[in-house]
Amino acid sequence: MTPLRRLHVLTLLLCAAPLAAFADDGQQSSCDGGHALAPGVCFTAVGTLDAVQNLRGGIRPGPAAIGLLDVALAVDLDRVMGLDGWTLAVSAYGIYGRQPTPTRVGSLATVSSVEAVSTVRLNELWLQRSLGDWGSIRFGQLAADSEFIAAYAAGNLVNATFGWPVAIANALPGGGPAYPLPTLGARLALGDPDDATGLRAAVFSGNPGERYGVDTNPQMHNRYGTTFSTAGGMFAIAEAVTGGAAPDSGDGPRPWVLKAGAWFHNAGFDSVLFDDTGQSLASPSSTGVPQRFANNYGGYGVVEATLWRGEDGWLAVFGRAFTQPDDRNAIAWQVDGGLAWRGPFSRADDTLSIGVSWARIGNQSRSFDRDVNEYGTAWPIRSAETVIEVNYDLSAIKDRLSVRPFVQFYANPAAGEPNAQRNPNQSLPDALVIGLRLVGTL
Repeated sequence: MTPLRRLHVLTLLLCAAPLAAFADDGQQSSCDGGHALAPGVCFTAVGTLDAVQNLRGGIRPGPAAIGLLDVALAVDLDRVMGLDGWTLAVSAYGIYGRQPTPTRVGSLATVSSVEAVSTVRLNELWLQRSLGDWGSIRFGQLAADSEFIAAYAAGNLVNATFGWPVAIANALPGGGPAYPLPTLGARLALGDPDDATGLRAAVFSGNPGERYGVDTNPQMHNRYGTTFSTAGGMFAIAEAVTGGAAPDSGDGPRPWVLKAGAWFHNAGFDSVLFDDTGQSLASPSSTGVPQRFANNYGGYGVVEATLWRGEDGWLAVFGRAFTQPDDRNAIAWQVDGGLAWRGPFSRADDTLSIGVSWARIGNQSRSFDRDVNEYGTAWPIRSAETVIEVNYDLSAIKDRLSVRPFVQFYANPAAGEPNAQRNPNQSLPDALVIGLRLVGTL
């Protein structure tokens, strides 16, 4: 049976079982943000379409468009099967279109948060057991970016780095356990990190793409999300969260939030500068085999604050910082921040968002660039990439359809690293991108 066929069968079985159990029950339960197919069974479907135009700079000017259909089913197993405290969730993606980052811009930060290889893919598939006031435990196929590192005020920004940051994505095999490649894992939540104070910790399979060749795209190797990788060691992440109580209405950010987190990966990672004899990898006499490190790690912090809250809206700001060793990671640290203004211009359902991200190349990677020049090859010295985004989310049909025009500016795309599609010896020019995101909810 092909992977695509397995995905179809699995999804149908998971959907059909709880529905069959309530086929003769005319009652329907409430379901926030979705549809109650039966008591305890909630279905959601969200479609996102990004149309992008690179006006200048980057790899080349021109258009690109990509769409994502995200469908999910959540089952309260207490109501369906009498399993107290248990929840089942399954979701899948349908992705189609041209990715603007590798074809138009060439930046480190991904232009659109829905960019991925065109496919139908199983996303998350997990069971969760509530521990009451203690928290919960979840296990199955998980995505770290669904819970960790997130900033509420960054939720409407289109560029992917304001979700799962480019610093961590660039450091981990396959980009880490994040869109579009979740992987096997387990997550423990203690206390109430979503609305009060608590701790999240999780372990994941180290490489969501499983075992693949040097030039193989991990998304292509695990194209349908059914590989269930156990390769690449272990990736662990934990964050402590505290903050003010969530608003009683449940709409809008908390008054303030602080998050402090760290991650660790126990697989092997290559040096960015030295070979296995201690020489520079740029040297003609180098063996070409990088020095090997036994692990990788990093830390981060997130801060958010609501500056104003009124009857028709709120204004919130966020800031995040990430750091990791520069001897095995090209990006040594990253900072980003921005704001979200809900209800601008007396339009209660609209949101104006602004985000700025700065990703810095580490000193050892810059030393490698200098060595390349010293040994006779003209090569730019990489520095940092800056991304600025402004967007306005217009509610066309409340809770059903939004229209979000956006503008993104890239200063020094790819931090100055040349791109073979443009010029293999020169840095990419600054890029200016405009676009339109349509988000529809069933």
